Amino acid sequence: MDFMFKDIDFYKSFLDFLKVKNRAIASNLANAETPFYKRLKVELMKREGDIPLKTTNVRHISNIPQKPFEYKILQDKSGLTGADGNNVNVEREMVDLEKVALKYELVTKFMQGKFSSLEMVIKGTGG
Repeated sequence: MDFMFKDIDFYKSFLDFLKVKNRAIASNLANAETPFYKRLKVELMKREGDIPLKTTNVRHISNIPQKPFEYKILQDKSGLTGADGNNVNVEREMVDLEKVALKYELVTKFMQGKFSSLEMVIKGTGG
């Protein structure tokens, strides 16, 4: 039965990553006028088999990660720095915020589809 929830764990882990990324962006926006503040960025760590393979049978070999997404929070020391030493670009942060929101919406729709499928299996309905 574990195979039925593997995708959900994968999506949940990605949502957790997006939540951390969202908080970093919020911190950057809140400190946009703080002297010498360096923006935060959140990066996924590289790992083997980055592209998950979808399987159609529990006996198929899958490379969908079993562990949560690993990420690191870094201070971004690159980019243009203003006269006050701050490197936050509000327009860039707003674009990044929108990207995170779109990814979050997409993943929640995938999860909604997975839950709908599980509901049909449990109720015994559907094609």
